Amino acid sequence: LFAKYNCTYCQEDITGLRIKCAECTDFDLCLQCFSAGAEIGPHKNEHAYQFMDSGAIGMCLGRGGWSAREELHLLDAIEQFGFGNWEDISRHIETRSPEEAKEEYIARYIGGSIGRLTWPAAASSRPNLSDQTNPDCGPLSPVLTARLPPLDVTPDEAALLGYMPHRDDFEREYDNGAEALVSSLFVNSIEDEDYDVALKLAQVDMYTRRLRERVRRKRVSRDFQLVSQFFSANRKDRPSSKKKLSKEEKEFHDHMRVFTQFHTAQEHEQFLQNLQKERELKMRISELARYRRNGLTRHEECAHFEQERVQHEEWKEKRSGSSGSIPSPPSMVPRRRERSDPGSSFSDGKSVYRSGKHPNPDNNREGAESGGEVNHPDISTLPGYHLLSQYEIKLCSSLNLKPSQYMTLKAILLRDYLQKGPKREDLLPTASSGPETYVLNYL
Repeated sequence: LFAKYNCTYCQEDITGLRIKCAECTDFDLCLQCFSAGAEIGPHKNEHAYQFMDSGAIGMCLGRGGWSAREELHLLDAIEQFGFGNWEDISRHIETRSPEEAKEEYIARYIGGSIGRLTWPAAASSRPNLSDQTNPDCGPLSPVLTARLPPLDVTPDEAALLGYMPHRDDFEREYDNGAEALVSSLFVNSIEDEDYDVALKLAQVDMYTRRLRERVRRKRVSRDFQLVSQFFSANRKDRPSSKKKLSKEEKEFHDHMRVFTQFHTAQEHEQFLQNLQKERELKMRISELARYRRNGLTRHEECAHFEQERVQHEEWKEKRSGSSGSIPSPPSMVPRRRERSDPGSSFSDGKSVYRSGKHPNPDNNREGAESGGEVNHPDISTLPGYHLLSQYEIKLCSSLNLKPSQYMTLKAILLRDYLQKGPKREDLLPTASSGPETYVLNYL
């Protein structure tokens, strides 16, 4: 298609249509010579002929007159230089400007009939690829370590430190003599032996490790703003926004400081907060377990329990030198109103516990003091024994109460207190000497 043809009669170049003789070999005539009936050699003007086109005729009418030769040059340039490089494509076509080449390619091969029949099929057959890489959010992620906050120092402080802000560097670095390891190295691949090369490579490796340590320390200093914290004590115009820590918190932070080399500033702050939250939760769980061991199951009972516990501790300190097997500390728990029948029940007519014939602990103490032996029953094998504290076991043994009876009596007294309010006479008579009195005094 791009071959050049010459008229056999006049020897001129043929750029458009040419006449090819069907009987003679390699005989071409231009239109002028053919119209004149030119004959030369064995060729006669009555021979059969063919009209041949060399690519100069336009393929489509009304679209800028692009010839087949120019279209092929356009497609070849697109393949060679790539889509969008219209300057080089125009130089390759030689007869069209970059704007004309771009307009022709888009109009014919993208938006035209060829593009409509070609590109949708290619787009539908294109594989749908998804990103399978996991986001790098670890402690050494470039996202976390690449962009560090600027060094917050004044010009005077920077001059005092030997810090150059525009270079982000110091006049004297950490391990400033590290370059001495490689300053005198000279590699001669011809004269050096294998062990010489290995020794020099070891020196370079040592220098690299020291440079990494220098960069690591600089990064830690920048991330944790150590320089700003060093000068913060002298900055009166800009008070510190951090809250003051207690003595325990300071000691805790000092103990955890060793982990800063493995964390960023944000990660280390979150790490400390998580540890502090863990300590608080453990203390709260221990406190709730202590309440549960003392029979408390509701939050509103805890405040009263703490008041009673404080009063009991104060009473024990005052009576630490006194004797007696069962102390009777003053209690804020109201007593139950005296009943007409000493054997009446404590739970709305249900015979749960009756204050019948139970030994008085005071009588037991008097008998012990007079020289008689007091035999307390063994309640360790009875149900509910594991729920009692050591003081409650001692109280049940002195009152000859079963653990189940004691727990029932304790629940009744606490329920009546919550229902009838803080009036001791509503629960028990002041002159009563039954087991409920000693249980109430213990509570």
